[in-house]
Amino acid sequence: MPFHSFNNSELFYKTFGQGDTALLFIHGLFGESGSWKYQIDKFSDKYEVVAVDLFGHGLSSKDIDPVFVPRLDAEAIYDLMKNRISKPYYAIGHSFASAILPEIIKLDNTLLRKAVFVDCTYQGDREVVAMRAKFAENMLGLDDKAIKPEAEYWYKSLIGDKAAPEDIELILSSFRKGDCRWMFQSVAGCRPFNEKYPPDKTPIRDYQKIMIMEAGTGIGLDFRKSWVNHFKSAEYYLFERTGHFFFITEHERFNTILAEFLEEK
Repeated sequence: MPFHSFNNSELFYKTFGQGDTALLFIHGLFGESGSWKYQIDKFSDKYEVVAVDLFGHGLSSKDIDPVFVPRLDAEAIYDLMKNRISKPYYAIGHSFASAILPEIIKLDNTLLRKAVFVDCTYQGDREVVAMRAKFAENMLGLDDKAIKPEAEYWYKSLIGDKAAPEDIELILSSFRKGDCRWMFQSVAGCRPFNEKYPPDKTPIRDYQKIMIMEAGTGIGLDFRKSWVNHFKSAEYYLFERTGHFFFITEHERFNTILAEFLEEK
């Protein structure tokens, strides 16, 4: 199994297909590389597809500071793409990647060509950050017996009511492997993380095209949470009346929209 060693930690990743350009897929909280099954199947005939397990997730190293892990994720992924994949690439990130994609953009001004934010929260608003921190702190206030079922109830609520059984299982299979307390410690640390790595300092470069996709029952409900507040000229698509995991539950439409953006000159 391929691991990329970085800063005394091991980042697990998978590669599929070949191509002059790579697609990098970054999963969200409680996810893993396999969450991108439908995108791997769709795009590996044209691109080299790279899917990672973030630190604290899947097969990657677990003994990591949960507060500043997004920056370490970004540094390790940047090093992987620069020194192992070594070709132009497009980065697609879901949910928790809202703190990772911007750090990759800050680091990579050479190989990264496009970035796609998939229902990612923009943490440039103080009230939004406070809400995220409060939610995570409430979850962390639960005892060890209660935190897992409460977290699963919350996670299921993000899926929506139109998901096929196999898609629900794909989403929940990675959730069941996660350490709930570590995950919520990471979310609760959003305030100190953003103070050290401000999202509003993310570079806006003409040659790095941005697309933002949001769920009508997710980030799309609250404009303050949208990355369009920062990337004002980004391409935008709203998946109305759908849940947080629309790249799984509505993968055919998602893949069609993504393919069109990737193929734009």
